[in-house]
Amino acid sequence: MRVGADENADAATGPPLAKGGQEGGPLVVSTRSILVGAGLVVVLAVGLVALLGKAAGYSEVLGALGRASGPWVIGCLVLEAASYAGYVVCLRAVVAHNGGPALPGTSATRVWLASMGATRLVSPAGVGGLALMYWLLRKAGLHPRDAAARVLGLNILLFSMFGIWALATSLVILIRSGGDAPLGMIVPWLVVVPVIAVTGLWISEGERGERVSADTHHGWLRKGRAAFVAGIIVARTALRPPRLDPRILGGATVYWVGDLACLWGALRAIGAEVSLPGVALAYATAYVAMLLPLPTGGYGALDAASAFTLTMLGLPLAEAIAGVMVWRVFNFWLPTIPALIEVARSRDLARTLARDTGG
Repeated sequence: MRVGADENADAATGPPLAKGGQEGGPLVVSTRSILVGAGLVVVLAVGLVALLGKAAGYSEVLGALGRASGPWVIGCLVLEAASYAGYVVCLRAVVAHNGGPALPGTSATRVWLASMGATRLVSPAGVGGLALMYWLLRKAGLHPRDAAARVLGLNILLFSMFGIWALATSLVILIRSGGDAPLGMIVPWLVVVPVIAVTGLWISEGERGERVSADTHHGWLRKGRAAFVAGIIVARTALRPPRLDPRILGGATVYWVGDLACLWGALRAIGAEVSLPGVALAYATAYVAMLLPLPTGGYGALDAASAFTLTMLGLPLAEAIAGVMVWRVFNFWLPTIPALIEVARSRDLARTLARDTGG
């Protein structure tokens, strides 16, 4: 598959965060950069816990954490593991869709981890992870335009489902008279999601979409628009019969539902009484913080936003902070170390992908 292909455009020696290397690929980041990034995460974590703990009261937060139920915590681990497995399934299906290379499960898991690790290090709107995943798919044999379209298509597909789910949740809460969340949290999803959906469908439709996605010769702004529209086309074709792959829908659904359920389970673990629809809407609203140009994968922004949106549901601040801390152990901390290791091993991963796929 080639979406708006430009045969002469090979931006493939490495992603923007690359540093020169040998053996057919760059050393994506140095060990020093990884250590600095890990250190920054720790510093931010300590500072965030100190600030939020002071706002809510250290004793109240510690008391809530002390009430954590072991079975619920184990359930959180299982749910988050299922979420990550869903992402890997969706990634493999999107890459293989319509004639793309079939990534082995182990290699696809390593691609996911490396992309996550790069996002921790160079993370405005996830650009580090997108760049590294693009480079790795190039090493798997994809044409530059096709690799970019699939990387963007995967993320557009995931966030499209995220938006549809947030819209559906808002409608359910509104029909139930809005008792699970304030109106100010509900209305934006009812307005913004349809506007974005209609705009995306219009610009990627038929000949218009093909023309815009092929417009790569008139400056970086048009090239960016072309790549984005190519990504929308990939997402649309992947979700439209007869090419619909159930692994894409299933994997994306498990990815979001598993992570949401992990947050809900973390709140239940400390004894917080919250409705699942309310938590779902608070989770969706807070997740917008992940798109901000902040370091370390949005660490801090998502945590603070999640705690704040949960208090809008009537949850005490101390319980909201404690629940978010438990959730982020599984959502953020557990995969971070193996993710940074895969970033350091990215050249080896590139060689593995080329060998597995004949790229």
